[in-house]
Amino acid sequence: MAEEQQKQFDQALDAILVDIQPHEKECGWASKSPYCQKLFFITEEDIKFYRKLRVPPPTLCPTCRRMRRSGFTLLLRFYKVRCMAPGHSESIISIVPPGTPLKVYDWDYYRTYDWNPLSYGILPDNNRSLFDVLWDLRKEVPQPAITRDPSNIDSDYTINGRRLKRGYFVSGGWNSEHIYYSVLVNHAQDCMDCYSINNATHCYENIFSRNVNDSDFLYFSNDCYSCRFIYDSKNCHDCFGCVNLRNRSYCFFNEQLTKEEYEKRLAAIDLGKREELQRLEKRFWDLVKSQPAQATKNERANNSTGNYIIESRNCHEAYVAEKCEDIRFAESTVSNNDSMDYGVSGGSELLYETVAVGSQCSNVKFSFGSKFVTDSEFVINCRSISNCFGCIGLENQSYCIFNKKYEPEEYKKKVDEIKRAMLARGEYGEFFPLKFSPYAYNNSFACLIFALSETQVGSFGANWHEETNDDLSHKNTEVLQSEEIPANIDAVEDDILKKVLICEVTKRPFRITADELEFYRRKRLPLPTTHPNERIKNRYILANPYRLYDESCGRCGTPIKSMYQKKYGFHPYCEKCYRAEVA
Repeated sequence: MAEEQQKQFDQALDAILVDIQPHEKECGWASKSPYCQKLFFITEEDIKFYRKLRVPPPTLCPTCRRMRRSGFTLLLRFYKVRCMAPGHSESIISIVPPGTPLKVYDWDYYRTYDWNPLSYGILPDNNRSLFDVLWDLRKEVPQPAITRDPSNIDSDYTINGRRLKRGYFVSGGWNSEHIYYSVLVNHAQDCMDCYSINNATHCYENIFSRNVNDSDFLYFSNDCYSCRFIYDSKNCHDCFGCVNLRNRSYCFFNEQLTKEEYEKRLAAIDLGKREELQRLEKRFWDLVKSQPAQATKNERANNSTGNYIIESRNCHEAYVAEKCEDIRFAESTVSNNDSMDYGVSGGSELLYETVAVGSQCSNVKFSFGSKFVTDSEFVINCRSISNCFGCIGLENQSYCIFNKKYEPEEYKKKVDEIKRAMLARGEYGEFFPLKFSPYAYNNSFACLIFALSETQVGSFGANWHEETNDDLSHKNTEVLQSEEIPANIDAVEDDILKKVLICEVTKRPFRITADELEFYRRKRLPLPTTHPNERIKNRYILANPYRLYDESCGRCGTPIKSMYQKKYGFHPYCEKCYRAEVA
């Protein structure tokens, strides 16, 4: 009888799924989200996944589901906050903004586990919403101020990644050294202001490029060295200001030159002068817009839709996905299978409505910020757990509900009761509300794709953090307005390291580090006039990794999905026409 009772949730779910057919549905956020699809279609393939993953159909459209998940992905921000651990009040580096209702602990203290996550355990209450119960627990269980791998060395201002040495302002740096102001960097050395690069050395401002060396301002280009201002090119060296090249050298703005002619042209250029850099940059982007553009950056993506899909198959609406199979509605994923509606994950399977859940995870639903998790739901900041429900901050545990441990049979019974009550309320199947995110909405990835006002953000219950200049004190320090920053790298003295620079866009202060100055001098590049956060945001916008538009091929007129828009001067081509003309 007890075993039968434990299966009541499955019976109730089967009653929903057994006869379900493809149908159109109104999104639950249709009246509140300006980005909502309003009506969306539940397909036969969607239904197969719901049955496999044992979840009811969603209440939100794919766009709103992505918007909700993206609010749990940090754009890259660092703050100074007070540690809230017992007996501590020192200033610490944090990615959680000040003023949060969460209890923020220093990373080192958090990882020592001098505190016991199980001491916060509470009993289930099926008369209340799970999210109300879990929110009470969320406010009590400590939240790490930052997420950092123990293998990282001298990389305090970094998050995520592994085996990173001397990184600064980096998110997702793996097996790399001397990396600054960059996101998603793997096997790289001495690189700055880059986004999604692999196997790179001595590079500046590279976006979605791999196997590159001594190259600056490279976009969607692979196997290149000694290049500057290169777009969508492969296997090139000693090229400047070029677009859509293959296996070329000594080209200058797509003009083939001899080695001697090329070196003469290059000798007349000084990128260390900001005015000259800006002039050449404009000429380069004018050339980019005049050339055919590959509508999407998919490579060896069999039976797949989305963008930046590489060596994958059966991926639907996937963005930045590599070596994945049978996934739907996913972002930033590597080596994942049989998963749906998730983001930021690697090496896992059977995920549903998760963010930053990966590293050999399996059968995990409605969870955030966890690794090495199996057969668990509604978990946050957990590591190496199995069979846990509604838990926060646990490590090396199993059979826990709301941070309280149970015997296996009792656990199964209680979880069945909770899920059955949630299903009856129409609550089961939903990801965390946005207020559960440790990040402010305007500092999350959501603000780039789904920009909202503070008032609109409040209607979703999400957090908002107004940027101030308090994060970098410049009292009694010489301040340089953007127009006062030297326009020539040769005019920069060492005392710039003692000064505060003001961003020409956001008016936020920032500094130049010694390593950074040495890099600019060696590369002969002028100092930046914008805040590092602004530069990171601009690279995301330029890469446009998570959005496609309805366009038509600039050559044959066929309707296509494109990362480029004609209204901004680009000429997107379908894959057939692009390959015929470029590749």
